[in-house]
Amino acid sequence: MGVDISQAVNRLLEARRSGVQMKPPFAIPDRATVFAIQDGVAAATGPVAGWKVGARTPTADPNPAPLLAGALVKSPATFDGKAMHMIGVEIEISFHIAQNIAARSTPVDREEALAAVGDAFVGMEVVDTRLADFRSADPEWLLADNQMNQALVVGDPIANWRTLDWPTLRVKLTIDGKTEVEQTGGLGAVDPVRPLAWMIDHAVRFRGGIARGQAITTGSWTGLRYYPPGTSARGEFIGLGAVEATF
Repeated sequence: MGVDISQAVNRLLEARRSGVQMKPPFAIPDRATVFAIQDGVAAATGPVAGWKVGARTPTADPNPAPLLAGALVKSPATFDGKAMHMIGVEIEISFHIAQNIAARSTPVDREEALAAVGDAFVGMEVVDTRLADFRSADPEWLLADNQMNQALVVGDPIANWRTLDWPTLRVKLTIDGKTEVEQTGGLGAVDPVRPLAWMIDHAVRFRGGIARGQAITTGSWTGLRYYPPGTSARGEFIGLGAVEATF
């Protein structure tokens, strides 16, 4: 017996509209079902603003999820923290798409993928969830809920990103004026360009293509950290730029 994709899509859309979290209505059998749920929600909410993609290690398969219409917010950003179920913060290296690549069935190699990329920027992913009891939820359901994405704050552009030595970047997360994280490296994938190129190929072959103005964010350098309403957060890659948000 097949799963009801439309039921999952409608439940997630209602959770977004009402602010009332939902319990997963069935077990997700495969990644194709995850993508079908993601695409259904995205189709109902408008053209996607971009994609989030993460890989736990330099060789692990990446996990993709849409950034829904309206998800890109310029720094310094303000959110209603009291209206969120949780306030998750991740500091990331993100990229803007500068050239369209239309949907097609043939692969996009790394050179073509990166030719479509414009500037990199310091990103802050803001995380919330539409799922009740998310800590015990099936990871596939978390991914179906766009890996808990709420927004991506667009911070300072990063010059000359193609020449950066990624493992040596220093990242800093400051919460309410106090340093929470300051370290060298921290991205599971180590090199954010690998998941970036993978995401572009995936979007072109399976998700309708990529479009100028979209953004792709490539995973947290600081881990996922949760904060209460009233928090002010600032992320910085030392010497490259920063991003700020208040909740």
